[in-house]
Amino acid sequence: MKSENLQNMSQDLKENINEAFKNSDEEVKEINNNPEKDPIKDLEEKVKELNDKLLRSLAETQNLRKIHDKEKEDLIKYSSSNFAREVLNIADNLERAFDLLKNNPEFNNDKFKDVKVGIELIEKELINSFERNGIQSIESVGKKFDPNYHQALNEVESDKEDGTIVNEIQKGYVLYDRLLRPAMVSISKKKKDSTK
Repeated sequence: MKSENLQNMSQDLKENINEAFKNSDEEVKEINNNPEKDPIKDLEEKVKELNDKLLRSLAETQNLRKIHDKEKEDLIKYSSSNFAREVLNIADNLERAFDLLKNNPEFNNDKFKDVKVGIELIEKELINSFERNGIQSIESVGKKFDPNYHQALNEVESDKEDGTIVNEIQKGYVLYDRLLRPAMVSISKKKKDSTK
């Protein structure tokens, strides 16, 4: 749809330029038929006017080209956002499974040492793949709540300043500078004073 707008604007520019030249031809004929006017002065003014219109048209064309190039760049840069969101769900499930294995005392022996090393390698490769493709996690815990990057699920009484994130329930991610998924968090609120 944006490319249609650009094409329409480009077509309008062409029509405006053609109309300006058509009008200038008619004015030149009128000047030649009217002996009272100074034809050279009138032609110089007309040349100035046409140069001004041409420069404006060129500037507008250049602006349209820049807009088109930026849109094309954004399309390429962010085209993988839907796929990235789907991969984040897989990454979440892998992380939960890895946490169960790593934190379970039954797997803290030499028999599962290779499994734990393999899990750590998979985690590192997943993080590296995300970074290579512009996907970064949002740091949340201990930060001030930002509605642009966080979604508060609940409030927890805490000694920390109101609105400080005390727990991250689900990681949030950005693709370059655009939000892919907000972090699901718990935020602090002041403890009620029970001595009153």
